[in-house]
Amino acid sequence: MTRQRLLFITPKIHERDDDFAFTSLWARAFANAGFDVTVICTEKREHSLPFPVYSLGREEGLPRWRQFLRLQKLLMTLKYDRVFVHMSAVYLASGAWWWALRRIPTYLWYTHYTKPWYLTLGAPVVKRMFAAMSASLPQFDGDPRKIVTGHGIDTDFWNVPAVPEEEREPATHLLAVHRISQSKRLHLVLRALALLPKEYTLTHYGRPQDPRYDPAYEQEIRSLINSPELVGRVRLMGAVPMPELRAISPRYRVVINMVPKTIDKSVLEAMYCGCTPVIARDHAEAIGYPDAPKSEDPKDIADFILHLQLKSREELRQIIDEKHSLPALVERMAVYIRAGN
Repeated sequence: MTRQRLLFITPKIHERDDDFAFTSLWARAFANAGFDVTVICTEKREHSLPFPVYSLGREEGLPRWRQFLRLQKLLMTLKYDRVFVHMSAVYLASGAWWWALRRIPTYLWYTHYTKPWYLTLGAPVVKRMFAAMSASLPQFDGDPRKIVTGHGIDTDFWNVPAVPEEEREPATHLLAVHRISQSKRLHLVLRALALLPKEYTLTHYGRPQDPRYDPAYEQEIRSLINSPELVGRVRLMGAVPMPELRAISPRYRVVINMVPKTIDKSVLEAMYCGCTPVIARDHAEAIGYPDAPKSEDPKDIADFILHLQLKSREELRQIIDEKHSLPALVERMAVYIRAGN
């Protein structure tokens, strides 16, 4: 049987990146599911993928208009049967005209609840829109093309050895792994931490990314950290390559992330490493995790942390294995992609 040719379009391929290293794992998972994969990315750096990866040239410093022209050339010259747009809906607006003209089935993975104009422009060409949870893509509620799939992480990649209990941080030392952005709501975590006893601390890995908004939010975060209640209790470690987190996360017992209306993959990864999550209630429900603060008020978050019941590594891994493994997620989507519907 001939393998279907899948064009996988994603923002970045870089296996040492702090934010996008997982895109290589996704592309490889589609190849493992039986597709003949070709990748287009805006930026290409270090990777080990055994199939073609074409860059639009951001790592070369190409301006956006030249990246756009390179994309158009690739879309019209590469041979493929299906298109999978991963994360960045702006590619839909750029390629929709060609895919509609050639009647190439096109699919989107999108975990956000925002409503960018380019998603509206590109949506008519999409056969299915895959979302991690029902709060994603709210503008398409009721549209049969929207398919809620849950999220997925590469459990082989995150299958790291357990750290001996005596070498792990105490449960009062909280871990957070995400970019410094308003959408991640780190300020809620810090305000809750300020209400907890002094032995509770937070170690955060991540960095600002959006130059339009994140630097101002970072200043807000640093001001909170320097408040009398938090001085000396918060460490901002900056970004680290994603592979290094496999040695960091298992050392902690608790991961905290108050992002709303989505499933943050960093929580799933930390859970697979043995960290009990403290997350918003809608986030917990989407993951299938049985416990969360009763509200997003810092007092309720602090009270939840104070009375937190730690889960075993085996319990946490079972949730991910059953509901959020990457091969299972890809197969759920592949059912539609193979059929072209």
